[in-house]
Amino acid sequence: MTHAERYCNLLALTKRPVVDSSYHAAFYLLATDDTLYKRACPHVSLDGVDFTAMKRKCGDLDYMQKQLLSIAHNLFSWTSKCPVTPHDLSCLGYPTLDYVCSAFYIANGMVRLQVQENDIGEQIFSLDMSRYEQNKKVYTLMFGPSGSIRELEPDGLEQG
Repeated sequence: MTHAERYCNLLALTKRPVVDSSYHAAFYLLATDDTLYKRACPHVSLDGVDFTAMKRKCGDLDYMQKQLLSIAHNLFSWTSKCPVTPHDLSCLGYPTLDYVCSAFYIANGMVRLQVQENDIGEQIFSLDMSRYEQNKKVYTLMFGPSGSIRELEPDGLEQG
């Protein structure tokens, strides 16, 4: 099962037609690892995600899986204590650190997940970064390379 397929299955377990970016970010991380995904499934329902129960039953996860679980919990609930430090993040390495960074952008709405089929019929992710790119463009127009605030020209921004 691919990362995208696991993600879609977690979304389906909520039985909700629409979920917010917190769900998308958390599920994106929980679906990165097959063991983490299998542990998460029983704790996802229409009521949400019971991270507390999940953490109680996941004491045997490896270091990286525990880090992903804590980050997913914090992105989902915002107020949960997250023991993952910047140093811990730096130790995650490739591809896990890339997944975490993508989840940050998914959580704040700058990146949207799109699931597509590849040539052999597997579900895969495509990251829609148009909002992120628009945000970068606005920042560059406002502050420019000199770092000073500039006047925005209305025709310099795309409507979207």
